[in-house]
Amino acid sequence: MATSHFLILAFLFLSFISLAFAERCHRNDKKALLKIKKDLNNAYDFVSWDPKIDCCEWNSVKCDEKTNRITSVAISNSDLKLPLPAAVGDLPFLETLSFYKTNLTGQIPIVITKLSKLIFLDLRWNLLSGPVPSFLSQLKNLNYIGLSFNNFTGSIPPSLSASQNSVGFC
Repeated sequence: MATSHFLILAFLFLSFISLAFAERCHRNDKKALLKIKKDLNNAYDFVSWDPKIDCCEWNSVKCDEKTNRITSVAISNSDLKLPLPAAVGDLPFLETLSFYKTNLTGQIPIVITKLSKLIFLDLRWNLLSGPVPSFLSQLKNLNYIGLSFNNFTGSIPPSLSASQNSVGFC
């Protein structure tokens, strides 16, 4: 009898231990983040983005407490000098995307329209160029767009200023 109680307690203990060390981060989100890290080729700024560590514990990343999906990627003050990686479009639960003062180059990629839950987009103080893309109006939940201090040409597309949400621009 004592042996069976011991076995039950040992099983419960080991179950709790394995849950404590289980990875919260969704594997598809981790795959996308590691692709972003690879594309940005900056070991210094992404040192915590270690594949052996739960990505919910990485710097500049936030996970939803219930779903464990990535809801925020906020990177600042880096000298990346590369385009915004297309893999950001592979984070379907992203609500906040911020690359503030990171010297991103090129144009805003259309894959950003895959982020249907995006509320906050901050791309201020970069080296982005070309026209402000009208496809940003497809992001129906967007409340804030920070695009100032870039090299954009032209004016803000009418589709953005006529957005059904009251979008704050900076």
